Amino acid sequence: MKSFITKLLQTKISRLQLCPLPAPLIPIEAGRVLVFAPHQDDETLGCGGTLALLRQKKCAVKVIFITDGAGAGSLDADAPAIRRKEARAALNILSIDDIEFLNEPDGSFRASAGFEKKVRQLLQQFKPDWLFAPSVLDYHRDHVAAGQAVLSCWQQCGAPGRAFIYEIWSPLPATHVVDIGDAIELKKQAISCYALPLSHCDYLSASIGLASYRGLYLPGKPGGNYAEAFSEIEKQASFGGLLQKMLNLRLYLESLLKRQI
Repeated sequence: MKSFITKLLQTKISRLQLCPLPAPLIPIEAGRVLVFAPHQDDETLGCGGTLALLRQKKCAVKVIFITDGAGAGSLDADAPAIRRKEARAALNILSIDDIEFLNEPDGSFRASAGFEKKVRQLLQQFKPDWLFAPSVLDYHRDHVAAGQAVLSCWQQCGAPGRAFIYEIWSPLPATHVVDIGDAIELKKQAISCYALPLSHCDYLSASIGLASYRGLYLPGKPGGNYAEAFSEIEKQASFGGLLQKMLNLRLYLESLLKRQI
């Protein structure tokens, strides 16, 4: 005999749409866009094509790099300076020159009262129409901690605009996709500026491959398309909201993987 919970789930499943695709997200014109990147390269890998299109639409784009890029001590002492130089070169290709480095510890970032105060100040001063933050569903703990802190500050301080999570290591349950076909070459060139990360991992192939896959979601454009995917976060903080659900899933995945070791 089926349990009540099983019957309830089956009823809900029977009411699902056939294939609910992420909605197209059209870059705004002459808006203000604030981007938080845990590491130098996350901004380009996650939303570089979208940022290039926003600049072409005359948007003011500011990128905040959260950590110092030291690689949690695994890189040479000159790595932070190299990664800052690479970041400037990459963002120059995307036509972005408004950059700030917060120099939090790479690999062990934790949101402090001082960091949250700085985020609130940036939100209140810049007043973004669009805010981009890393995914709290991501495998990298810096991304999880940074995304949760930034988005919680945005929800709590009543900042204007819309907030979106971008994907790096872990694909998102996307609510929106941006067609970046016209900016894919700029994204490739910008990623290629990050020689230090590319010497450790083929981020270029991975990122462009993900963009190609996301291109399948673009309506009426079969084959050879590229897109970046995002999840929009609701304005009001809620234990039942998307941000909290993603965070719960990330914590569950980690606990499950630990039991398998």
